[in-house]
Amino acid sequence: MRGRGSLVAGAFAALLFTALAIPPPAGAQDDSKPVDRIYSHAQIDVQKALDAMNAFATDRLPTLDGFVKANANTLDHFENPHYQLHIDVESQGISQTLVSVSAKITAWYVSDDAGHSEYVAIPSNGRLENDFLDRLTIYLAKGGGAPFPGGAPVGDLPGGGSGGAAASPGKSPPPSPSAGVGGAAGTGAPPLVKSSDPAVLGSEIATIRSQREAVEAEERKTQEKIAELTDVSKNQKFLSTIAVVRTSQTPVFADADETSKVLFHADPDDEFEMTDGRNGFVHVKLENGAMGWIQIDRLRRSTDEDDADAAGNSNFTTANEEIKTFDGDWPPLKGKPTLFVFAQPSRKMTEGTLGQSQLQFAKQVFVDGYREANHTDEPAAGVVVVFLGEKGGVAAASLSDIRRWRDGFLTDKAFLERCSLDPPDSFRDTPKP
Repeated sequence: MRGRGSLVAGAFAALLFTALAIPPPAGAQDDSKPVDRIYSHAQIDVQKALDAMNAFATDRLPTLDGFVKANANTLDHFENPHYQLHIDVESQGISQTLVSVSAKITAWYVSDDAGHSEYVAIPSNGRLENDFLDRLTIYLAKGGGAPFPGGAPVGDLPGGGSGGAAASPGKSPPPSPSAGVGGAAGTGAPPLVKSSDPAVLGSEIATIRSQREAVEAEERKTQEKIAELTDVSKNQKFLSTIAVVRTSQTPVFADADETSKVLFHADPDDEFEMTDGRNGFVHVKLENGAMGWIQIDRLRRSTDEDDADAAGNSNFTTANEEIKTFDGDWPPLKGKPTLFVFAQPSRKMTEGTLGQSQLQFAKQVFVDGYREANHTDEPAAGVVVVFLGEKGGVAAASLSDIRRWRDGFLTDKAFLERCSLDPPDSFRDTPKP
């Protein structure tokens, strides 16, 4: 779709949150800031510790609450949260290393419309970054890397946060009385912790237990997702075995032979399930449980639709587009904001081809309009194509039906039966005399 100034491309996630009256915590604009800390270890020792801790892996969060900048109502719409740490290591001299950490948190946003659900990024509140730096502190203190004698003790940057000045070698701010194991950035240098400290051991046991429960829950969700995708795959496979009649008065034979008995004549867009084929015929199942044979060249192929779409696009031009309320009586769109596209023939066409050309062009506009409606901040419940010219006609479809048809869950025939084609003759070719 081109040439409509009133439809401005916008962020899809923003449209979702606006429609749900939920402040958008997610999306591309992640304002999380990295957290910095200085360690009195050589850069190579810190790097080895990070590798041993598998610090760069993607891990699952058991919950988003307490880890992101979002309110409780918003968090109810998210599932399957994960995070990955981005870690920069910079040498501050032979006895000091600056570690900067930022967390990228993603989760599956569950929309009321399943077709609008998607993965989004959510700004971190800094807890993951500080927790990781605390664990790195403990790891190095237990012997993951030997500190340099006389170097700066393990601690945060003065003042906490990113961009603070590095502590001078041999000097450090006094530890806060309230700072325990792994104090947050800005609370002072956390004390060195022995591996036998009961508080540390208890915390590690709780962490392992939480991780195990998260893995088990994730495995259950994975199995459910596999079962769901398996059902979809079976449905898609079924749709790929559907034969759609292309020409009128198509004979259905009793055998794969033109001289065999004609059981009946099928109409355009009639659908049959195919089982096999031979000699230029396909074997199809009939409604009464019997079997029949149809010549392959009487069936519609994907290339036929592609050629028709290309021809339809070259036959019409878009005169105007706008979103306005649908004031007709068709229930799916009545009283709802709708994308109206006004089209007119770009060349002279005969009555014998104009109807099908209008239908093919309308189908293409439906697909383009669906794509455009999902990338704009102006809501639309459907697409209406108004044809100007001698034959005229109005074709309308809801966005939900367009999506199901586009994704293969509705056949052409089923989709068109759910559309409004007014009058129907405007979308059928006039038979030759």
